Amino acid sequence: MKRATRSRLARAAVLVLVAACAAGGPDAILYGVDACAFCKMQIAEQRFAAEVVTKHGKAVKFDSIECLLAYLHAAKANEQPESVWVSDFRNPGRLLDASQARFIDLGPQRAPMGRGWAAVATARDAAAVGVIDAGAIKRWAELL
Repeated sequence: MKRATRSRLARAAVLVLVAACAAGGPDAILYGVDACAFCKMQIAEQRFAAEVVTKHGKAVKFDSIECLLAYLHAAKANEQPESVWVSDFRNPGRLLDASQARFIDLGPQRAPMGRGWAAVATARDAAAVGVIDAGAIKRWAELL
């Protein structure tokens, strides 16, 4: 490979990395290693984890949507997050932008902190989990 081509590829790779960092996207959650910023429990369940990216680029990780909400309510007087991410219940380990996700209540004792909130990408995914009442499907603003 020519030196000029390698140089262009290297610059392109750096630009992609800078753009990814600037976009406010989530860090990978290390299941079984990372701890919840709110309750301090180890994050183990891929279907319920969540993450906040602050305006300073810091990733704050949670073991459940309940812990995420409690953290945001407690931190409301401080700064607003750059972005909020929640695990896709139907595709464990995949993070969804909370503002685009749908939230369903699975019932008591069905999530790590006992409340039962789970996130899915679409209303169709909610139906696949067994939630057929459209009124039971919430948006992020409703949870806040």
